[in-house]
Amino acid sequence: MALFALGAASAAYGALMAVLYPAGGFFLVWIALGAALAALGWARRTSRWGRLAAWVRGLVVGCSAVVLLAVCALCGLVASAASATPPAGLDYLVVLGAGLQPDGTPSEALTYRLDAALDYLDDNPETTCLVSGGQGAGEVRAEADAMAEYLVGHGLDEGRLVREDRSTTTAENVRNSAGLVEPGATVAIVTNDFHLYRALRIAERNGLAGAHGLAAPSNPLYLPQAALRECAAIVKDALVGNI
Repeated sequence: MALFALGAASAAYGALMAVLYPAGGFFLVWIALGAALAALGWARRTSRWGRLAAWVRGLVVGCSAVVLLAVCALCGLVASAASATPPAGLDYLVVLGAGLQPDGTPSEALTYRLDAALDYLDDNPETTCLVSGGQGAGEVRAEADAMAEYLVGHGLDEGRLVREDRSTTTAENVRNSAGLVEPGATVAIVTNDFHLYRALRIAERNGLAGAHGLAAPSNPLYLPQAALRECAAIVKDALVGNI
């Protein structure tokens, strides 16, 4: 019954993510996981599991254990940077884009990042804010423009803003922003808690080595999906040499 319960919970969470955060289709992973757990529960309950060859059962258990351990290890890395705060008086904050609403306003995740940046900028009036994000698929304008509009609308002097409006990935965010930062400047990268570990590792290899992190919060309901996506993204970036 435990496997059925876990499968149902995973599928239900996937269905919820399909409604709330459908972009990218990652919710399908949760639905597929739920189906796999339910199938395994059915196999065990009907004795079909025991009829499988021992090596097949061993392979399934072994592969499942390896994947579970890998996910736990990667989630530990994600969590290691999830509460980072930078020192005061930095030269630049680099706020990474995170998608827009259909009307061109910042997404929920991006709003969290911008609010965290505003708090720091209010306390550090000499810090310049670099907003980084191009126009992604289905977006009506560059994310950097929406970010700048939000910050100015919440009281930030436009003279403290620098826009980078060409990037569409985290690696591009970092590389393009590095070209706009003065040599030797002190920098913090602003992104959501679940994303900060990967962003800082990418920064080490792409022109912003030594950057600090400013972890913005995120919707707790989204965190399981975000953490699992980050595990996959860390592996992908490692394979292509970004980290």
